[in-house]
Amino acid sequence: MNKKYIKYVLSFGALSLPVITFAAPTSKTLNTLVVETIVPYLNLALYLMMAFAFVMFVFYVIRYFMMPNEKRAEGNTYVMYSLLGFFVILSFWGLVNILLNSFDLGNKANTPGDWGSFTNIFPK
Repeated sequence: MNKKYIKYVLSFGALSLPVITFAAPTSKTLNTLVVETIVPYLNLALYLMMAFAFVMFVFYVIRYFMMPNEKRAEGNTYVMYSLLGFFVILSFWGLVNILLNSFDLGNKANTPGDWGSFTNIFPK
């Protein structure tokens, strides 16, 4: 082998060592995959869609009041579609939470605490 190729092979091996190290098998299950990776992205997408729908709703309500009386029916349609969008987005959000709670995927935000958490409410 040429010295030039040895240098390239060694540099490639040194650069790919972290990739090989991080490729070690982990004990991740489908539960941890869904709860730690997919659900946060879904929640972020829902927050962004709700923010966008709210901005569009406010924009079209303001536009509705600034339109002449002849064109208010068009503005009324946009406001109705914005409210329908709110309903669809919130329904999707509810569906995600129903699936999380139905399959016990670790959504601990809506679960009640145990009775042991009530012991330190009142001072002694």
